[in-house]
Order: sequence, then structure tokens, then C-alpha cells
Amino acid sequence: MESPSLVYVANDLGIDPATQFKDYYPATMPDIQMWNKRELRVCLEWVKTFEEFQKLCENDRMSLVHNFAFTFNILNRVFYSLDKETKSDRIIYGNGAYILRQTQETVRIPGCRPIYHRQMDEIMKPFRELQIDNQEFACFKATIFFNPDACDLTPTGKIDVQFERQKYLGALFQLITSKMGTAHGALKFGQLLMMSASIQNIIAQNEENMQVMEVFQNTWRIDRFVRELCLKEH
Repeated sequence: MESPSLVYVANDLGIDPATQFKDYYPATMPDIQMWNKRELRVCLEWVKTFEEFQKLCENDRMSLVHNFAFTFNILNRVFYSLDKETKSDRIIYGNGAYILRQTQETVRIPGCRPIYHRQMDEIMKPFRELQIDNQEFACFKATIFFNPDACDLTPTGKIDVQFERQKYLGALFQLITSKMGTAHGALKFGQLLMMSASIQNIIAQNEENMQVMEVFQNTWRIDRFVRELCLKEH
């Protein structure tokens, strides 16, 4: 977490052939595992771009990341899903691998409750209906990332994180209303914020699924990197 963010040198980094689009095809478990790990690594670089995040103590930085990592994964998955003209009936990764609303057998895990349809209905579809652009999306993610209720934040950290959240909420409101006017902009702003509860509920359900995977590791063993970053201790 101490090294400079790779976001600033992204154009100089090599392209991973596995992430390049070739054709549309049903996603497999290796596809999902690859994209999960990729997005989580991107998350670690993204959070380092926030100056105030870097000023927090190590405990508070890890608390925020641990609380937010899989949220970042899911938000990016649906926002950047290809083929935006479809009726939100599938999530499509950058390489063309897709997950259907009625999840195909190749990515279904016994004992786990399906959540892909909820990601489509409660996140992807509203994003498209509200016509959220890249700037609004980045700002919205920042408001969720700086969560003063994240577990294990120090008292001082809570105050600093709350201040940052208010700052990005104000920036998001200004960004939207400057383009749409106060009346229509405030409505869009409110609708976007109302999605937060659904997002948190989906993340909670995802963690329940991960707990099930931990018990039945013979079906799908969770990658150590993913486990350490996303699975909360109970």
C-alpha cells in the first residue's frame, strides 16, 4: 500500500491477452476467478490515488479496503459490462465471457444463493436508466469507499473518513446538478444514493456465499488473495 499507484502509469503497462475481447461466450469458473483477482488488484491501485487515504494510519487504510474491495469488483463488473444496448439480461466481461440472468451451469456453485440477477436488476439496470457517466461513477464509488462505518476504523479515522465522504457527496451533487439543473439533478442524485442499500445487501449475500465456499472447498477453493481481501472474520 506504500508504493505509488500504477494507475498513473497505466498507459505504459503491458496488455494482458486474457482480458482482450475475442468473441462472446459463456463464462467459466476460470473466467470469473481471473476477473475477480484482476478487479481486486485494480482496486488496490485505485484507492492509492486518494491523497487523504494515504494519510490514514495503516489500520484505517486496511479497514477501508477490506470493507470495499468486493464492492469495487461488482460495481466495475456491471458498469463496464459490454453490449450496453441489451436489456440487462447478462453481464459481459471485457474478454467477451458472459453470465446470464439464469446463471449457466458452468458458473453455478452448489449451496450458494444466486446474486448475478440482483446485480443486473439492482445495479446495472439503474445505472443505465440513470445514464451514469464515467465521472459520476468514479465519484459515486468514492462516496461508498469512504465509509465511516467500516469495521475497525479508529475514532480519528472515522472523523477523517466521514469528512472525505461528505466531500465526495458534495462533489457528486455538484457534478450532476451542473449538467441537469437543481430539480432534475437532485432527483438523479437521490436515486443514485438510494442504490447504496441494495449494493450493501448484495455484498452481504456475496459474503455468505464465500463462507459456504470456505466450508465446501472441494467445489471451489477461494483464492488466497481474494479471501484475505474480501472475507471478513466472524
